[in-house]
Amino acid sequence: MSLTKLFAAVCLALVAVLAHADCVDPKDTYESYNVVADPTQDRPSEFYVLSYSWAPSYCAQKGGQRRPGQKDYLQCGGKAHFGYILHGLWPQGSVVKPNDYPRACGGDQPKIDRALLAKYFCMTPSVWLLQHEFENHGTCMIDQHLRTPEAYFDKALTLHNALHLPSRQMTNEAQGKAWFVLHNPQLPEDSVYFDREAKEWRICYDRDFAPFACPRPGEQPGGQSGNGDANACPVKGNISAKHRKLYFEPSHPTYASVVIDFSKGERCFDNVEQALAAGWKKAP
Repeated sequence: MSLTKLFAAVCLALVAVLAHADCVDPKDTYESYNVVADPTQDRPSEFYVLSYSWAPSYCAQKGGQRRPGQKDYLQCGGKAHFGYILHGLWPQGSVVKPNDYPRACGGDQPKIDRALLAKYFCMTPSVWLLQHEFENHGTCMIDQHLRTPEAYFDKALTLHNALHLPSRQMTNEAQGKAWFVLHNPQLPEDSVYFDREAKEWRICYDRDFAPFACPRPGEQPGGQSGNGDANACPVKGNISAKHRKLYFEPSHPTYASVVIDFSKGERCFDNVEQALAAGWKKAP
């Protein structure tokens, strides 16, 4: 290794150590974070999601700053100020049925050492949330080698550190997706979406942790949501037998019969502009 590369590596390591130190607060003494895991729901998993929440909104819902020793003190009352934080790294279900996801695959887990968790406070500033995420999601990682607390959180931290996150809250999906793609060239446009119910930004990765187009939660093949709402897929992106990428608006006479198969690369677009930008053409 050249001296220049060695110096750069040392500098990056020093920055990581200093950032870690900035997120540790000696007043954060909450200890009752080893709650019972959710009931086991072991399922096959084909991809992952990183989910980000806006810390100030969460803290506002809790009614102001937390006091030392309370569950949310580090996130809401400590010396560090957080914006978007990692809610979790979640193994998902199949590409065509993402809502059928695994959970708590190892059952209830022992309490994780706080000294180990401190390494991840800048990413997820809550011992309770870190414990919860490992028990309910880390124990279900596709790669068996990632089913220990340190391996699971290290993988999440690697993905987290590779992202540039907004410094302000974003709730408009089109604007937010444009921001993420502009500032994170490694992300395909449809690898990012905004979950309106949870008010969280989510990024999809395949089983090898490469970002890919998200199978949208709540949608079944064909663009229909679980409750049969046709508006779940405003514009259907279908790939024909001749490999032509065509989009269908609700006004198209065959719109209702068009079936979307995410596993084949077919898409569900929010609007025509999005379909055109992705290189799809209007169905004749």
